[in-house]
Amino acid sequence: MSVHRSSMTDAASSRQRTILCVEDEPDLRSDIVEELVSAGYRVIEAGNGREALIKLEDIRPDAILCDITMPELGGYELMAKLRAERPELAEVPFIFLTALADKAEVLNGKNAGADDYLVKPVDYDDLLATLKARLRLVDRIRDAFLADLQRQQQRMIEEAVRDGEVALAALAAALDRLSIGIFLLEETGEVRMANEAGRQLAGKGDGLSLTPTGLLARSSASSQSLRAALATVLRDAGTSQTLAVARDEGHPLILQISSLSVPGSNARHAIALAVDPDRQADISTELLASLFGCTSAEARLAAALVAGKRLEEIGEEFGVKQTTITFHLQNLFQKTHTNRQADLVALLIRATLPLSLSH
Repeated sequence: MSVHRSSMTDAASSRQRTILCVEDEPDLRSDIVEELVSAGYRVIEAGNGREALIKLEDIRPDAILCDITMPELGGYELMAKLRAERPELAEVPFIFLTALADKAEVLNGKNAGADDYLVKPVDYDDLLATLKARLRLVDRIRDAFLADLQRQQQRMIEEAVRDGEVALAALAAALDRLSIGIFLLEETGEVRMANEAGRQLAGKGDGLSLTPTGLLARSSASSQSLRAALATVLRDAGTSQTLAVARDEGHPLILQISSLSVPGSNARHAIALAVDPDRQADISTELLASLFGCTSAEARLAAALVAGKRLEEIGEEFGVKQTTITFHLQNLFQKTHTNRQADLVALLIRATLPLSLSH
């Protein structure tokens, strides 16, 4: 099955959003929480900025509603601390709630970095409309960013192919550092180029092998899947296929094959990215959180999946029940608009590829 990337906005709107409500007045906070829950949001409460910081150690909200004047740590101080120390939360909308209705105060709040400023007594229709608009904006920005990321990566590969051996060597070296094998495949299936990581994977003869006729899988089932995937991407431009290649030892290799446009050539080509989960370098959980709006727990799960670990292994390593792992996995599917674990892993691999050959 090819990887079909639907709209991030559509997928994001189908999941329950989490709002952090920071308000020191219990009655008002209770009213706000009731309105948000009735509107379909999940709400985390905090009585001041200090409590909010503790809550933010375990959650990544979709938006923050925050009073300004609070004991221990006020709204301005909380926002400044998050902006300075938690860059992975930079895109999370920060909306002030305050009784200070003076225009100068509103401008001060926005100049300090707030995304919006709502005046008490709270108009709940205005609150819900503001939240909805801000969340939609974040979705559109993230959707456009991921689409641009994919275009940049595809262009990087195509330019390396067009520019010849020197650029290809630089790309190969960049992927070597991530322990990602790269194979440039001709229309005939022959391998035009492979980097060191790819040659090492194939040289072991366990899972994949390089032959004069092309890239082969050792097991008959994996070999059949590889041939079918290659035929699909060579036939249908813009498609991508992901498969697991069985090995005698260790976790299966993860192989993603994508169609490739080579400038100046009428022949069809494909690019194959191969990951050995047992050698894969750690993927930054901060990067995953920033790209997909993951919580820290979801980002850790995503990184573990890319490392080839089974869900049972991850549960044992994290010290949580399988129901918790399944819950986080479903959230990852929703946030990345994928519906299979193989497609999720492929997306994570592609999204974290280097965008510059100089890195």
